[in-house]
Amino acid sequence: MLSTKEIHRHTPPWRKDDGAPVFLLRAGSVIDRAMVEAELAGEHQAGRIFAFEFLEAFRQGVTALGSADDAAYLIGLAEAEAALEGSEALPEGEAKTLAEARVELGKYWPDYRALLAQQARRLEIAPIIALRRFCTGWENVAAPFVRGPDGLLSLDALARLDPLDMRSAGSAAYGLLYPKDLAGNSPQPSQSDESLPLSTADEPSKKDGKSTGKDGRKTPASSSPSGSGASSTSG
Repeated sequence: MLSTKEIHRHTPPWRKDDGAPVFLLRAGSVIDRAMVEAELAGEHQAGRIFAFEFLEAFRQGVTALGSADDAAYLIGLAEAEAALEGSEALPEGEAKTLAEARVELGKYWPDYRALLAQQARRLEIAPIIALRRFCTGWENVAAPFVRGPDGLLSLDALARLDPLDMRSAGSAAYGLLYPKDLAGNSPQPSQSDESLPLSTADEPSKKDGKSTGKDGRKTPASSSPSGSGASSTSG
């Protein structure tokens, strides 16, 4: 783990202007990390979703909603993509088939749709939880830095931040819980500039799929007010 005493300065990568906001973040301990994950999984029903869960929901969905031949084809594609582990991509046509399949399963297969909803909650809530716990202050932000009775950064203070700045800082705070030497088992950055709490095991794009069958046949689907201001800090 990183030192819990060192302060890390984070500015959203797109904020290149003079007086851009700076968020002061500390790394959490192993216990802090466990508490964040417990809060996500318990209170918010936004725990981690592992690759095998997406793949199993996919298998069940295409088996129930498609023909045996189409299901076998799609499951084979999904398993082949999962085996690549992000090192390379499937051919464009096959990748498109899986992308279309995910859309259909998201519409018509309850178990898969529930996993997507849980993942969406996690992506939205994890940065907020991390920022509340691990932000020790900020600079060049008009809003006052205020902690609530629970010792965490208050929701009222967060509400005054630019939403994208808040998400960027929160994602960075979450990322500090998972040092690079643990990257194989930890949340990784998304496609954007922000380090969103999406792990390799969380990504549905590598572990699921359903849509057009072989030869293009469709399988049945039943699937800111930030600105210049005085530095605000709190210990």
